[in-house]
Amino acid sequence: MYMKIKIYFLAFMMMFAGLTSKAAYVSTKNMTYEQKVVRAQEIKQRVAEIKAMDMSTLSTTERKDLRHELRDMRKDMRDPTVVYISGGALLLIIILLILLL
Repeated sequence: MYMKIKIYFLAFMMMFAGLTSKAAYVSTKNMTYEQKVVRAQEIKQRVAEIKAMDMSTLSTTERKDLRHELRDMRKDMRDPTVVYISGGALLLIIILLILLL
């Protein structure tokens, strides 16, 4: 019985862990073209501000936060229509095509 409770508790916690991580990220999926252009300009201005900063005066946690912010902005600017294929998947596709044809 205790094992069942532990499993349900872990599943419950993992469900909410996924919800909290997605809530902090601003997605551009449902934005119009004009909103995306405005968001891109905001990101460019913020990147220029970060580049103009004197990094030697910042603490390590502040630098780490800036890196995470830049990563999130880079994710935000990526084109969602691009499909990435790993090397292993590409090799598997080629082998399957050779075997089938």
